[in-house]
Amino acid sequence: MNSVVSVVRNWLHSVLGEDTVPSRRTAVEIGQAPAQMTILLASERDDDHQTLQALLHNTRWTVARALSWGDAASFCGRVIKPVILVDRYFQGSDWRFTLSSMVNLESNSCLILLSDVSDQYLWNEVVQHGGFDVLARPFQRSDVLRILEFAQRHCGNPWPPLHSPQENGGSPA
Repeated sequence: MNSVVSVVRNWLHSVLGEDTVPSRRTAVEIGQAPAQMTILLASERDDDHQTLQALLHNTRWTVARALSWGDAASFCGRVIKPVILVDRYFQGSDWRFTLSSMVNLESNSCLILLSDVSDQYLWNEVVQHGGFDVLARPFQRSDVLRILEFAQRHCGNPWPPLHSPQENGGSPA
């Protein structure tokens, strides 16, 4: 394998010149460097913000905070395919209203409901209302990172799928 790399490297040097070929180490570092990601926390609870900042310290995730619908709309207007953590009682609303309102702000977002309780029934309802997942308090670092990574990978795809391929005239997968 090293001989192949050497041959390709020598060829690149001959074609492109010495100064234009990055070192092997630089190319590996670039390939492995995760992109910095900002999530939106739509929560009036200071403890949510402090806990998530502490849990996500030294990770690729940073936390932006929305204390109002206007803040949330502004964030969604600036970020492509945002991951949004929404408190179950954001702005004193029922969580169903909150999720549907956030879906209307940004259809490519991954909405994760923050709740003091989590069970299969709640998760099913969240998904039916356009949400992506439920994150239960107290937050555990491994759960937060797993859910954020999963959501980020799937952002931009309607969740849940709005129509089956058969409804859109396509064939089943």
